Amino acid sequence: MNKIVILLLATALFLACGRSTPRTAPGQLQPGSAEFLANEGINYLNNGQLDLAAARLAAALKKNPQLASALNAMALVHVYRREFPKAIEMLKRLLQVNPNFLDAFNLLGAVYTEQGNYELAKENLLIAANAEEYQTPENAFANLALLEIKFAKYDSALRYAEKGLLLNRRFAPLFNLKGQALENLNRLTEAAESYARALALQGSPEPLTLVNSARVAAKLGDRKRALDLLEQALGRTQDAALKSEILRRIKELADK
Repeated sequence: MNKIVILLLATALFLACGRSTPRTAPGQLQPGSAEFLANEGINYLNNGQLDLAAARLAAALKKNPQLASALNAMALVHVYRREFPKAIEMLKRLLQVNPNFLDAFNLLGAVYTEQGNYELAKENLLIAANAEEYQTPENAFANLALLEIKFAKYDSALRYAEKGLLLNRRFAPLFNLKGQALENLNRLTEAAESYARALALQGSPEPLTLVNSARVAAKLGDRKRALDLLEQALGRTQDAALKSEILRRIKELADK
């Protein structure tokens, strides 16, 4: 059985921290204050302008080295740049300031997953997943499933995906992860159903989920559906590497 895992940092980031938007509009703060600069930096971060975000956040932290929102956002900047040691340092500073900032444990788990550090990743993710006050524990369970898939622990990945779905039955990433676990366990019909559920919840189908669904359809012998899904994915992605992979799969199916 081919054990195929699509694990992207973008996915881990989405699951790691979904609350990076400013909580106070800049117009309500004193211009030039640490909080004002932090909100500007967060806005730049949300727009993908990492250099501008880093500059504003650095200025905010110079004024207030313990500003939690700036520490969290700067950690995200470092993660997007794949500067993982700097991200870890920033998150540890954040947890010294606020030990109950549970998104930091979740993001730390995602970073340690990217580094291949299974023990530290799991330790931090379990803190977030099991904290009663954490508002989005399904994110932590999704990251736990990602971690287990990366280390080929598919039964465990399935267990975490299902635990997350008990908390939120409309969280598409968990159905996608459940599908990956089931596929690697060779439970293909169930995997196809899980991927289909993920696609239905996404509204606008995501290319990676379409590719996952197409792969299982091909394994189940449904060549037409696999081609349809791959063609949809091709029209929806701008990523050159993913386009190349989709085209390769289309050619393989077309030649059969």
